[in-house]
Amino acid sequence: MALTVGMAAVLAPSVAEACGGCFVGGETESTVVTGHRMAMAISQTQSVLWDQFDYAGDPAEFAWVLPIKPGARVEVAQDALFDVLDAGTSVSVGSRLVPCSSGGSGFGCGDADGLSEAGGEYGSNDPVTVVSQSTVGPYETVTLSTEQPGALNEWLVGHGYNVPSSIQPTIDAYVAEGFDFIALRLIPGNGVQQMQPVRVVMPAGQMTLPLRLVGAGTGAQTAITLFVISEGRYQVQNFPNLSLNRDGVVWDFATSSSNYRAIRAAVLKKEEGLGWLTAYARKDTLLLPTNDNSLELGGQLSYQTPVNPGTFGGESVVNAQTMASAYLFATADNRDAALACSESFWRAARQGLRVVDNCDADGNCAPLAADEISTQELRCSAEADDLAVALTGMRASDVWITRLEADLPRAAFERDLVLEASSDQSELDSRFVAPSYINSPCGPSVGLAGLAGASQGQGRSGRLPSDLLVALTLGALGVALVLRRPSL
Repeated sequence: MALTVGMAAVLAPSVAEACGGCFVGGETESTVVTGHRMAMAISQTQSVLWDQFDYAGDPAEFAWVLPIKPGARVEVAQDALFDVLDAGTSVSVGSRLVPCSSGGSGFGCGDADGLSEAGGEYGSNDPVTVVSQSTVGPYETVTLSTEQPGALNEWLVGHGYNVPSSIQPTIDAYVAEGFDFIALRLIPGNGVQQMQPVRVVMPAGQMTLPLRLVGAGTGAQTAITLFVISEGRYQVQNFPNLSLNRDGVVWDFATSSSNYRAIRAAVLKKEEGLGWLTAYARKDTLLLPTNDNSLELGGQLSYQTPVNPGTFGGESVVNAQTMASAYLFATADNRDAALACSESFWRAARQGLRVVDNCDADGNCAPLAADEISTQELRCSAEADDLAVALTGMRASDVWITRLEADLPRAAFERDLVLEASSDQSELDSRFVAPSYINSPCGPSVGLAGLAGASQGQGRSGRLPSDLLVALTLGALGVALVLRRPSL
C-alpha cells in the first residue's frame, strides 16, 4: 500500500525597515539603518508612501528627515499593514509529494521554506519657512521649506537634529529641485519600541522614492522591501530589474528546505548589487478571497472572514480570506466592525467600484457616482484607515500588489528610485513547488533512478501527476505575527 504524505510550513525571518535620512540627537550616539520596508500606493488621485523605521543601536533621541514635494502631509500608520503585506507576499517554496511503497524507508515530507526574506520657537526672519507642525502618534513633526542652500541644515542643527555635515550637498540638491522636507523625532519619554510606521500623502504623479537621503544612516549593505499598490504591475525605472529562474530551485528532503535563498542571494548580487528583484506580482489578492482556511495570525486570529453563505452581495462565500480582512481584524475596534468593513471591501472589489475621498475636513460629503464608494465606508476606525487611504483613486477590481526586493550597497544611494508601470503585466505568485528534488525520503529501494545519489548534484525532477503536488499555505501567513489586537 502506497503512502503519500505532505506538509506545509513556513518561516518568516524578521525584516528591518526605514527610509529617509535617519539621525540621532547626541554627539556620542550613533545608529545604522539595517534595512527598509516601504509601501507605495499610486493612483490618478494621489501617491502615498508608507515607511517603517528600525535601526541598530538604542539612541536616546531619534530623528528622521524626508524630502517631499509641496502639498504633502504626514500621518501615522499601523504596523499591521506591513505585517500583512509582508506575510501575504513572502516567497514560499514547497516540494512535490513523493509516493513511497510500503517497503520504503521513509515518506515524503513536503515542507515549505519561506522567505520574507520638532518643537522650539521659530524666528520670523528665518530663511527656513515652517509650513506646519504637529504631533503625529509618538512623533513631533514639522514641515519645512527653503530656497537657500545650507539653511535647512543650519535650522535642523539649531533645533536639536544631529545632521552630519556630509549630508549637506544632498539636502542642497533636493532644495534646488524644489523639495520641502518633513522632519520627525520622538516625543520626549517615548522609546524606540513605541515607534510606528508613518505615511506621507502626496499629490498625484509622485513615483519617486528619495534614496539619496537614505544614505545618511545606512551601513555597507541595506536590505529593502518595497510593496507597490496600484492598478497594475510595477517595476523600477532607473535601476536594473532582476528575475529569478525558478526552474533551478531544488528541494532537499534531507534538510526540508530548498536552495531558493542561495539563488536569490546570487541574483541580488548581479548588476553590482544595484538590481531589484520582483518576488511577487498579483491582482486581486489584497481584496478578493480564497478558500484556504489553514492560516492564522498570532495563533489566535484566523486569516479569514468567517462569514455565512449569502453574505457579501449574495455570493456563497465561506472562509473568505483576503489580506484586507487580515488587516481589518488586526486593527478594527471589534469583530463586528471588522466583519462589516470586510464586506465593504468585498463589495467594492466585486462590483469594480472606484474609491473616492468625497468628504472634506468638516465632514461635508459630495454625492457619489453609481460606480464609486467613499473612503469613509472603508475606514473601519480612526486608527484603521491605511487601506482606505491606499485605495483612494483606484478601481477596487483592478488593484495589484507588486513586491520588489533589493540588497543595496552604499553606491546605490547616489540617486533616487523611480517607479514605472511594468511592460510585463503577467502574474507572479509567491508560492511555488520546486521542480526538482534530492535525497528522496523513500530511500534508494523505491526505484526513482538517480535520486539517492543526487545530493552532490542537480537532482532529478520527480515527474509526478499534478494532483500529487503539495498544497502550500499562502505566503508566510502561517507564521505567528504579533498584531495589536490579538483578543478579537
